[in-house]
Amino acid sequence: MTDGMTAAAVLLIVGPVAGAVALSNPVLFRVWTAPRDEHLALVRAHHGVWVAINAGLFSATVVTAAGLAVLAGAIDADAAPRAVLAGAAVVYAIAGALWCAVLAIRSRTTPVLAEMVAAGIPTQPGETLLGAAIGGLFAAFTLATGVALLTIGLTLALSGGVAAPVAWLATLIAAVAIAGFLASGDTIPAVLYLPTLLVGLALLLGWS
Repeated sequence: MTDGMTAAAVLLIVGPVAGAVALSNPVLFRVWTAPRDEHLALVRAHHGVWVAINAGLFSATVVTAAGLAVLAGAIDADAAPRAVLAGAAVVYAIAGALWCAVLAIRSRTTPVLAEMVAAGIPTQPGETLLGAAIGGLFAAFTLATGVALLTIGLTLALSGGVAAPVAWLATLIAAVAIAGFLASGDTIPAVLYLPTLLVGLALLLGWS
């Protein structure tokens, strides 16, 4: 395996792992499923952890995007698959920028809302408008990322960049994420890091 492919593999693994490490702090496990008031109370009580989680996910997205860019440039494939991978990497990076915007916004605004609620200060209609704006960014991120990952998985499966079972599994996960979001209007962001993690592991282990 070339140095470029090794670098791509490491980046595609380190990105999701960074996100997983950020999410592993047990003090905020409940924050994702708790009702609104409890959610805000948890963030208020653990402000630093909340910022660290968002920073970790930010880093995971940037590193993964870099890994896809390196992969597109280093993979041993014909010009057409390389061009498709490069285009998908660009789409992933654009979608990742939207996700990073969501992370930056909520890392600052959620603690502010928590303090306002604790002080008895009304948060409407600003909270609803903020939620709608974040929801729009998240929807665009989810769908664009899903399409990029679906394209990457299919391209790798058809071009032989990684072992076909791994590429098809990555494709399936991306397709399920898209379908799930279209059906429910929501998804677990961590799922969108699985396809690139699988590709990175396959590259590092030489499964081609």
